[in-house]
This record gives sequence, structure tokens and C-alpha cells, in this order.
Amino acid sequence: MPKPTKRATKALPGPSIPQPFSPAPAELSKLLSTFSKDSVYITHVDNHPAWFKRRIFLVPVGLNVSIALFLLWRAYTQFPFYILVVMSLLGNANETTIVYATSTWSALIKKVAWRGIVFLFDWLLYSIVGPWPWTFFFESPGNPVSWRLSTGFRDEEVYVRASRGWGSKDLLGAAEGSTGKAGGDSPFFKTRILPAVDTRRLREKTGYMLMDKDWDLEFAAMVTATGLVDKKEVDIDLLRKSVFVWVGGENSGQWAIWDCYRLDEGSETEARKKILLFKSKLEQMGKESLFFKWVELVQYESNAPGGFTQERQIATAEKAKKLFEEQGIDFDTFLNDIGGLDGMPGMEDAAPS
Repeated sequence: MPKPTKRATKALPGPSIPQPFSPAPAELSKLLSTFSKDSVYITHVDNHPAWFKRRIFLVPVGLNVSIALFLLWRAYTQFPFYILVVMSLLGNANETTIVYATSTWSALIKKVAWRGIVFLFDWLLYSIVGPWPWTFFFESPGNPVSWRLSTGFRDEEVYVRASRGWGSKDLLGAAEGSTGKAGGDSPFFKTRILPAVDTRRLREKTGYMLMDKDWDLEFAAMVTATGLVDKKEVDIDLLRKSVFVWVGGENSGQWAIWDCYRLDEGSETEARKKILLFKSKLEQMGKESLFFKWVELVQYESNAPGGFTQERQIATAEKAKKLFEEQGIDFDTFLNDIGGLDGMPGMEDAAPS
């Protein structure tokens, strides 16, 4: 990987900052003050269309509403049963009381086993599934719903991810049992950060779909970042795709940045030109709606489980071909007119070699 261009920022006195990081610009101090010094952060700007982000977000909304309603129904129907069980344990006989003297061993085993299954099911339901709606709607200081209510849906959205299960000490080689390698030489840089900022991955998935075992979304920070951009206090280019880590002690360190977006400037420009050419050609043919159908198809297929493999990209191109033919357009001829699929974001491997 080529070395990134360093930001022209005067270094502050303090601990040595490992490559490829450099001191973070002062303009980001308000945002960085909300970050935990123990975590590693990634910011990036999601350029997927707002209408598509809205559709993606409706899925977890529907899922969490359904779960919440089921939990409420389960509590409503099971609460009387648990009251009777407690009353029975306190010596007040009722229909839940198990009378050992008049019950056979097989009946006792069945009753105890069934009751144990019910208890286990409800415990797992409320301890594992139960927190999902709470964190989605009410978690503090930020949650998906408060984030969307604050920022709405935009064509350009700032996302902030925080490391999950690892942090700044691991990246800087200061964690117990670590190799001592820091920054770009750290194994965490290669296995956690590089895959997370991969250009192709960010093209294929909306920011909301990037939560995984290594990264979580920081919704409160996303609201703060969006507000700073709206107020013109922060240039959105500073957040386009950057990695942040706190270097040094609690009071004697500083935030460092790897502005990895600069590595993609050339490829991003070419990709944007390709998309504009694709759309412009369809507009000339009076088929602008077909462009949005194409975007929706590619986004849907790229977000499917298993990743957007070459086989899936080729299959997506075949589906697009049928879509174009339904509109009376020869797909192969259209591609020849715009120079093929080479350079088309998310469809690079579908182009014939």
C-alpha cells in the first residue's frame, strides 16, 4: 500500500506518533473531545442515495417494533402465570402447584421439564433479545432513532465507528502481551483497520450495515459530527475517510489521524465520472428511472449475505440485462457506448477480462 500524504499540520510537543498517523487538526477538537481515548475511531462519508438509506433503515425499525410488541404480549400473557408460581412457593396452593404425593414420576418429570423450558425460554428472551429494542430506541447517549430524528436522511452522511473488543493500546502496541509494533506495523492495523476502510466495501454497503464484531456505530458522535458540518465548523472532507487514535498518556497525549481518504482521490474521481456517464446516457434515452432501478439492484445484491463476489456481480449484470431489455434497451450495446463495466463502483469484477 502506498504511503498516505501527510496533512500539513504542525506537530504538537508530545509522544511519538507512529506512521501512517499524524497530529489531528485543531478544527476537529470539538468532535474528538467526545471520543473515548481507549478506542480507535473511523469516520467516513456515505454517498449512497438518501432514498436507499431510508429503505435500509426501515428494516431494523420494523424488526425492533415487532420484537417490542412480542415482548409486551409475552409479558402480558405470562405475568399471571409467574404470579401464581410465586404464590404457590409461598404456600398458597393453586393450579400451578405440583402435588408430589398424588403425582406419578412420569407426570412429575413432564411438569418439571416443561416448566424448566418455559423459564429458560423467557429468561433467554428477555436477557438476550429484550435489550435490542431498548438500545435501538432509547439507549443513551445515542441510538439509531435519535440519530435519524436529529439528522434525517441525506445523500452525504457522516458515519463514526468505534473499535469493539479492542482499542488504542492494541493498535499502539501498548497492550499486555502485544508484539510492541505500533501504527501501520501493528497486526491490528492490518486485520482490523484496513478491511474496515476498504474502498470497495464502503461502496457496497451503507454506513448502517458496517457494524460487525470489530466495529460499532457511535450514534451520538454522528449527530455531533453532522451538526459541526452543518454549522460550517468542520469541513466534511476532514471526515471523508479517516482513522483516529489517542497517542500518549491521559493528560500528556494527543489525537492522531490517518487521512486515508487521500489514497482514494483518484479512484473516487474516476468512479464518479463513470456513474455520471451511466446516468447521463440513460437521461438522453429518456430512461432516467432505469438508472435508479440499476442502483437499487446493485445495492440490494451487494448487501446480501456472503459478500458481493465475482459470481454474484456477474449474476447481477445478467439481472440488469433483463431489466434493460424490458425497457427496450440492448444492455450490451449500452455498455459498449459507455466503455463497459470497468470502473463502475461495485461491479469491477463483472467486467469481462
